[in-house]
Parts: sequence; structure tokens; C-alpha cells
Amino acid sequence: MKKSLLFSFSVFSLFGAFAQQQYTTLSAKQNRNDHFETNKAKPSVAAKAEGDTIWSNNFDVPAEWTMATGPGHTAGAWQIVTALTPTLVSQVGTYGFPSAMNSTSGGNFALIDSDAQGGGQTQNAWIELANGIDLSSYGSTVFSLRFKEIYRHYYDLNFVDVSNDGGTTWTIFPVNTVAEVPVNTNSDDPSIETLNITSAIGAGTWGTNVKIRFRYEGAWDWFWGIDDVQIIETYQNDMKVTNFYTVTDTTSTQGLDYFYIPNSQSSFPGLTFLADVYNNGAANQPSVALTATSGAYNQTGTAVSVNSGTADSVNISVPFMVPTAIGAYTVDMTTTLPSADANPSDNEKSVVVNRHANFYSRDDNNVTGSIAQVSSQTDLPLKIGNIMEIFDPMDVYSVHIRLMNQPTAVDQSIKGEIQIFDGNTGDFVYAAETVDHVITTADLGTFVKIDIDGGPLSLLAGDVILLMATHNGGADEVAFGYAQKTQQGTVLGYVAAGTLFSLTDPGAIMIRLSDFSDLGLSENAQTLSMSVYPNPAADVTNVKFEAKTQGNAVVTVTDMTGKIVQTKSLNNIFGVQTVEVKTSDLNAGIYFVNVSTNGETATKKLTVK
Repeated sequence: MKKSLLFSFSVFSLFGAFAQQQYTTLSAKQNRNDHFETNKAKPSVAAKAEGDTIWSNNFDVPAEWTMATGPGHTAGAWQIVTALTPTLVSQVGTYGFPSAMNSTSGGNFALIDSDAQGGGQTQNAWIELANGIDLSSYGSTVFSLRFKEIYRHYYDLNFVDVSNDGGTTWTIFPVNTVAEVPVNTNSDDPSIETLNITSAIGAGTWGTNVKIRFRYEGAWDWFWGIDDVQIIETYQNDMKVTNFYTVTDTTSTQGLDYFYIPNSQSSFPGLTFLADVYNNGAANQPSVALTATSGAYNQTGTAVSVNSGTADSVNISVPFMVPTAIGAYTVDMTTTLPSADANPSDNEKSVVVNRHANFYSRDDNNVTGSIAQVSSQTDLPLKIGNIMEIFDPMDVYSVHIRLMNQPTAVDQSIKGEIQIFDGNTGDFVYAAETVDHVITTADLGTFVKIDIDGGPLSLLAGDVILLMATHNGGADEVAFGYAQKTQQGTVLGYVAAGTLFSLTDPGAIMIRLSDFSDLGLSENAQTLSMSVYPNPAADVTNVKFEAKTQGNAVVTVTDMTGKIVQTKSLNNIFGVQTVEVKTSDLNAGIYFVNVSTNGETATKKLTVK
């Protein structure tokens, strides 16, 4: 673990909050020996007609820059170099980041290499312009800082600091934040960053001694390289999206992102779209809106006014209804302005939503990294997964978990677990788990199918579940795939002590439900939806079912010989019912739970421990 973050957090908060829950928030610990796939960041910016250069520097004269460190720094300062370090170059084939600074000026560039320092070392370091720039003749002109960069990010923090008074006070501009650059993301070759820095003058004007520095905070993270630094006259029209969101309607659902929707979820409410925007241009924008298109779907949300140097959010409330035909559907999103955007590449995004025969999941199928553990839990068991909503009854036969290409995981054991949210207690309650799966070499870098132990789990419309992947700890913890960045508070798990936590800056865990049956089970075909949880059970289990018309119901438990060992009768019921069945008096073994109501019957297998 290169950085430990632990926060107290008391409110269980989703886009559409449904409960209050006590848990902590923890940062992910990812295995640096995993073979991560890469997801490139925003594409390079083409040359613009606007953007006249006021000042530039390409590090050809190292004496024009000074290097310094701050509190907490132990090793790994900035350098001015002509090439990436050998240790970084040796890892290009594995991780896919740029192998060189391909800037137009060539020659020198600035680099900080956190990776080479290893565990136990931290960086709080900057490279600063030695002599200030006199911009006093430009008054309050709106300026941007533009520079080329290469990087691979983990949990490091990148900042551009600007001082208008020779370094006495600094205005801090975070760049490459996790919202824009998820964990284990590579830059383009190179990327170009354009940053409106005019807020550094406040209500005043530019001074005679303007200073710039690039600051890095990390702890066994990756690297950041900088070249071709320019102060330019800011583009008049330049909106920048710092994050896109794809969510279900927040007024009627939990507002979660989904990318695989099975046929069984015919009532799926569709997806709406949101974006956080920043006006990186010189002109105030009176009308900024978000547009999303996919086939016949073409929607533009309500426009907002965004002044220069300020941020806001835009959204589309009319949902994109996922077609019923099996296939992948691309939705293109962009912000719209009254005038052409000078840099459209940083406010566009396409997402692919899949109608699938059987899979139901929140991951977008793009691996951005992995999670093997969380802070302060080295070598211990972990459960981690996504909250999901069930919109139509669904029988879950298997769970599919994405493993990383991690040779040390071979012969280790994993499984999936499903918990159902109990609105009365505010807790997630164990419902079912898969059989144990021992990882083989063929499993590495793939989704592994693992069957539900004891037969399928029946989920009902309205259930909110927590779908988790689990490993047993050990010196080489198993790493599960991480996909797109998602909303905080929607990726939860349990540490070894059984404490529920929320993952900070989460990516969706790559884990999927499947309602495809290839088990050859002898349980009767059912029209009555029911579930039994926990299963296996020790003391009690709950039988949950829905009576679609008013009437009586009988719940029986039989052993393998067909002998009835428990019976419960319910009179004049309607709607969803939960019956508690005591199992502590039963011998360990296999039983069958039967529900009969209004001429419908259903049977589920029950394992008593």
C-alpha cells in the first residue's frame, strides 16, 4: 500500500440515497506486480488559431529552474533529463505508458520518478521557475498555461502552482485529478494540458515577478514528465468536462451506472447523463448544455451559465431506453456552446451500453486497474463489490469475476457473495454465495464463472443488493478487475474483521450476475418468485416471496426423504412476504423450502450448517 487514507463516514449516500449506514471509507491497495491493462487519457489537442504565445520554456537551460522539496519528502526529487529512466523504460511493455517525451522541442524535459523509489518512500517535490516573468504590461488579460506531459498515475497528486508576487503567495491548480485520470491510467504520447491561470491575480492585475512551479505528491506511485511550457492568451471559448456520469434516474432509483442489462430486466428505467464542466476559456458562457445521442435518441439538457474560471454541472433528464435487441449501443456525449469550442476533445465522451442475454453488471468492460486490498489490511481476506438494483424478478445461477493477469493468484481460492439490503434494519443481509473456485492459469486475465452454491438465488423486483468478489488473503492477494470511475458510496466491501466500508475514488468492480441456467437442476420450473437467505444457514433463514393476489400461503421445509420438518401458514396475505425459518434444531444437511400460494408453488434448496 503506497498511501493509506481512512475517513469517518456516517451517511450511506448514493445519488438517490435509500438508507443510512455506518461505515468507513478506505482507499484501494493495488498490487504493483499485477499486469494492468491500460486506458489512455484524453487525446492530444490540435493546434489552434487562438492561443498566441506570451512566454515559453522547454527546459533547454536547466539553470532557469530550481528543484525543491517540502514536508514529508524522503526521496525522489524532480530532475531535468533527456530520456525516461531505465527502470521506467523496462516496464513500458507491461504497462503501456509512453517510452519517451515526444515533444516538438525534443532534448530536455522535467521528470519525477516515484516508481523508482519503491515502497516506504514519499515525494513532496516541485520544480520552480528560478526567475519570474514580467507580465505587468498585460493588465488583467486572461492567460492560460499550456504544457506537454507524459505520465502513468496511481494515487499521486499533480499540481500547477502560480504566484503573482514572486513566490510569496501561490494559487494552486490541481491537474490530472482522479475524476479525469483514473488509477493506473497512462497519458497520450504526449498529452497536452491547457489551464486557465487568471484566478492567480484575483481582482488585481498581472505583476512583474510571476512564478510557476509543477508540484508532485506521491508514495511509490508512477511518474510525471513536463515539457514545452507556455503562457498563452486564453481561448475565448473552451469548456472542459472534468467528469461524465451515466446513471439511472436519481428521482426514482438509486442513480447507479449500468453497462450490461439482461433480458430479464425488462423494467430497467433507462440511463440519464450528467457532466461536471469547467470554463477554461476567457469568455463567460451564457448557455452551456449537455447533449447525448444514440440512434433515434438525441437529447439536450437544460443550459446553464458558466463564467470564465468557474465550474458547474449539466445534465440530461430524459432517459436513454436501452433497446430490447441484444447488442452494444454507443451513446455520444458532448457539451454545447453558443460558439465553437476551441478544444472540443476534452468535452466529449462515448459510452457503450449493452443489452445482454444474461449478464447484469455495472462495469463498462474496460480494465483501468485492479484492487487486491484496502488500507491497513495487508495479507488479510477482503470482500469488495458493487451495489445494484433489481427491477424485475431474477434467478441468479452464477457470478462472473474478472481476474487480473497475476501468476501468483494460481491455486488460490475465490468466490462471490450476494447480500440483500434490509430496509427495516438498514443493513445488508447475507443471501447466497458461490462455491469456492480455485484459480487456474487459464483463468488469468479473464472473467471466471462461479456457480451459486446450493442452486439459484431468486431476487425480487425492488431488491437492492451488494454483489461482491472475495479472496482469502495471504502474501499474494488476488487482484480483481477495476473498471470506470463511479460514484463514491456505491462500491462497498468488508475488511477481515467484518466491518463494512466504502471505497474512496472508486472504480466499478468487474463482477457480474448471470441468470443463465446450465446446472441441470431438478427444482421445478417456477412462476412464483422466492429467495432463501442466508443460505447456507446456521440458526435461521429467511424465506422471501411475493403473493401477487390476496390469499393464503404455506411454507414447508422437507428433508431429502421428503419428510416435512417445519410448516408455517400465512392467512390473507398480499405482496412481498418474509418468513423466518428456524434452522438451529435441524441436523446439518440439504433440505428443500417449498412455498405454495394462490395455486403457484416454488422450491429452493437449503443447506443447513
